[in-house]
Amino acid sequence: MGNTRTPRELIELYWERVWNNREADLIREICADPIIRHDPQSVTRLSHDEQVNRVRQQSSKMEPYFTHEVLLADDTYVTSVWNMYTRKGERIELCGIEVFKAENGRFTDCWNSSYTPGFWGREGDPSVPKDLPPPGLLANVGQIDITWLQRVFAQAGIEVPRVSLCRTEPFGKGNVSSTVKVMIDYNADASGAPHSAIAKFHSEVPEAAALAARYDLYGREADVYALFGANPPLQVPRVYLSNTSANRQSINLLFEDLSERCRPGDQIAGCDQADAAAVVDQLASLHARYLQSPELPGLEWAMDRAFAAGLAEETYVAGAGMFRERFGDRLTADEFRIIDAFKPLVGAWSGVRSAHQTLIHRDPRVDNILFATGADGLPSAYVIDWQCAGVGDPQFDLAYFLTGSLSPEDRRACERPLIARHAQVLRTRDASYTDDVALANYRRNVVSGLQATVGAAVAIPSTPQTDALLLALVRRNCAAVADWDALAVLTA
Repeated sequence: MGNTRTPRELIELYWERVWNNREADLIREICADPIIRHDPQSVTRLSHDEQVNRVRQQSSKMEPYFTHEVLLADDTYVTSVWNMYTRKGERIELCGIEVFKAENGRFTDCWNSSYTPGFWGREGDPSVPKDLPPPGLLANVGQIDITWLQRVFAQAGIEVPRVSLCRTEPFGKGNVSSTVKVMIDYNADASGAPHSAIAKFHSEVPEAAALAARYDLYGREADVYALFGANPPLQVPRVYLSNTSANRQSINLLFEDLSERCRPGDQIAGCDQADAAAVVDQLASLHARYLQSPELPGLEWAMDRAFAAGLAEETYVAGAGMFRERFGDRLTADEFRIIDAFKPLVGAWSGVRSAHQTLIHRDPRVDNILFATGADGLPSAYVIDWQCAGVGDPQFDLAYFLTGSLSPEDRRACERPLIARHAQVLRTRDASYTDDVALANYRRNVVSGLQATVGAAVAIPSTPQTDALLLALVRRNCAAVADWDALAVLTA
């Protein structure tokens, strides 16, 4: 044992001579053949030749230089808390912890922590640096890590302690997006910091990504949140990050997680009258804020319904055929009569430009709503998913929501009072927006839900869940069209 090196002597040789002085062949004296490397959820056996080649490759490329921050050893193990910087190329700083086991004067095992950018903090260093670079655009939700989150919060002006851990789990049913819930832990008291967030990225499914790119869905949603800024005109989740690629085909959205205090809307079940009132109040706030606004012509990203009139008609006609194939024995003759009678009217209806223009959501389905319950027991609504936002008639949103999200009985009971309630808010912006104007425009837009539902059959595959959804929607839509005799006004 007299000439057997101790674990402490081995680690000093390993860092100083093997790495700092680039004496890779010394590996053959101080390490076992093979050495067993333990990483999170993996074990790798490295022969002498593999160890030597690894050191040579990294030394040639970067010339790393290691120093000990903490060094602790006994007769079998040695722990190194280390800092490293590169001496070749762009300077890179990393820190980490490694534990080595030694037997008979050679290292036999090594346990590696994950490497972290920067050096270990010392007394006087801030908990979180003030000059963090902005977060980069990530390729997928799997790349979300503590460094990226720290930079997101810093850029958003949210003071949080050091993020120490994050993990993700699937969230929602996004058709053209990848959405996860991010759970976040910190290294200090963080009672006021977000402990979870929702990340919404571009889809990794090629067909969905292509569809989103074709209609600029990612870029449009980012533009809506940029327009709203820090003081949105209606309740939406707080946005921590909205970042898109230059070609607008990739997006990183991170926003407030409301799932702990809100319930999601259920499109098949629909909502009740109290929920409907809460949604209409939010839509009224949005529509009043931008009604006849001089900002509207500058919103080049806004979806233009009139521009897409030809495509809307083509999609609706194809969807009507699919409805007959899928639901021929589950819809009534009257319902199919309404579906078919609207086919020659879709293009003309889509091309009508209302005298009253505003920013509209264009897809305010109840499953694009989150509901919270206030101290008074009444619901309030948060509106999400702004990929289809456009400029148009405020009654498009109102009719779309009410005719698809309530049972015919509930809709009939609250519809006209809610139209009047909505119009009253818009009159605070434009005195010419009378109840009669609102009712006439609502009647003309009652078909908005029908057009969307039937057209959706082209893109939504048949499953028990999707079939139940389309049936629930189209039955409500047809009932509303019949109640308002909406096709007659379009024909006239």
